[in-house]
Amino acid sequence: MHAIAFALIALVLSIPAFAAGPPPAAATPTATPPLRCPEDAEGGACVWGRAEGFDAGGVQVRGLHIALAGITAPGRKDLCGAKSAKDEFDCARPARKRMGELLAKGVACEIVDVASGQLWGRCRVAEGDLGRLLVQAGLARAAKDGPYAEAQKQAVTARRGLWAADMVLPRDWETARRKAEDDD
Repeated sequence: MHAIAFALIALVLSIPAFAAGPPPAAATPTATPPLRCPEDAEGGACVWGRAEGFDAGGVQVRGLHIALAGITAPGRKDLCGAKSAKDEFDCARPARKRMGELLAKGVACEIVDVASGQLWGRCRVAEGDLGRLLVQAGLARAAKDGPYAEAQKQAVTARRGLWAADMVLPRDWETARRKAEDDD
């Protein structure tokens, strides 16, 4: 009985319409492959997929909150202001907005450290290294001794984002700006 079943399956699979499977879907020229972790990631621990949530300095993927290593992003309680306007605003708002745009096509994060129950990672999005993109745009500060010092110098020199000429920053951010200018 089993021999007959196997012969019948082999016969069906030998028919070209069944053996080839369904016709390939039409490829769209704007479709990009999903972001994935490289096979040979240094640390070996990598998580990728669609961002389930994010804030100015971290992203949640597959239920894990991963803080971006190498940057310091303003918190919701950090208030900035513009010299031309008298009102203050949440310094992290522009970073959160840009993060939403960058994360729309997915993210891949390599976990580089675990400290005090917090996962720290370097994340890639379709446009490149997420931390570097935020620092270059002036939306986050490069962490001391981190890999993004040059990106921060570029943002300060170009007066982008938080380093804009008429921005009034919280005290610690102003100190970082002065230090970056002194390093030039």
